Parts: sequence; structure tokens; C-alpha cells
Amino acid sequence: MAKRATNKPSKADAIRNYQKDNPDASPTIVADALKKAGYKDVTPQYVSTIKSMDKRKSQGPIKSGKITAEDLISAKEFVDSMGGVGRAKQAMEMLSKLTH
Repeated sequence: MAKRATNKPSKADAIRNYQKDNPDASPTIVADALKKAGYKDVTPQYVSTIKSMDKRKSQGPIKSGKITAEDLISAKEFVDSMGGVGRAKQAMEMLSKLTH
């Protein structure tokens, strides 16, 4: 595998840097700008993939496994904010229908 010059960021980092400076730029614009800057093989699809991966990472880890005390405290706060367990259950059922 060929070594990359140490002073040049990776393609993914270059995409992130460009997006940081130009948040409204479309993947096509980002890809064209990076090609002009000397990055080969940067396609709009690759830009979209990097953006999607970063978005997933920024949402935090997906919880699984045992319910912790912290989870119960959050659930209690939710129930209290909804006005009781019945309304909270109703809201969760409605949310489930919207997401499936």
C-alpha cells in the first residue's frame, strides 16, 4: 500500500474540514473542490458516506443490555414530564407506529 504524505490530511479528514468551512456545500461541490485540491478518486457518493458515518457516530452509542439506574431515572423523568405512566405508554405506542 502506498504511503500518504504526512503533511496532507486523509480524504475523509479533507471532506470533514471542507464541510466544516462550507456546511451548505453539496457532496458534488465537495468532491469537485477536493479533486481540484489534489485528492484523487473523491466521488460525491464517498462524501455522502463519510457524512453519514460521522452523523451516526455523533448520535452516540446504541444502548443494549441491562437497564441501569441511570436509565430508570431518565424513564421516570420522561413519565413525570408526560403526566403519568398511562400517557407515557400512549406516547410510546404512537411513536412506535410513526417509526415502523
